Amino acid sequence: MVKVIIDVDDSQYPRISEKLPQIKEKGLKLTGQDMLRNLGLNSPVDHGLLRQWFFASTSPEQIEIRTPAKYAIFPNDGTGIYNGGSIIKPKKGKALAFKPGPKWNGPVNEKGYAFLKYSKGQKGQHFVEKSIKQTQGKIQDIFLKTISDVVK
Repeated sequence: MVKVIIDVDDSQYPRISEKLPQIKEKGLKLTGQDMLRNLGLNSPVDHGLLRQWFFASTSPEQIEIRTPAKYAIFPNDGTGIYNGGSIIKPKKGKALAFKPGPKWNGPVNEKGYAFLKYSKGQKGQHFVEKSIKQTQGKIQDIFLKTISDVVK
């Protein structure tokens, strides 16, 4: 969760006090839109559920952003040895079976499946954290623009 606290010295701007709720609402909305944009750009796929971030709920105080991809935690945080776990081995049978992507250069069977005796897992890509950092870097500019738009 990202928490942003904004202190406003309204003694310098006498007209700003009455407009604070409007500034907060518009600034929060623009910040949320920037976060959605960054999440879409940084997600490690070109299409699919992992790119479909949306506002799950909004209030005057916060915006909750989600993705319908229940698996989003795995490419973000990593799996297996890359996330504090162990080597991934099959529970039944002798090998893990999967349909490889275009970057796979190992052997596949006639049905297009590849087999591994074990997998170290997937390294985390930390695209959510990257998106948060990118948005945090813009918050001051977003709110300065919002203030100038609203106070005019």
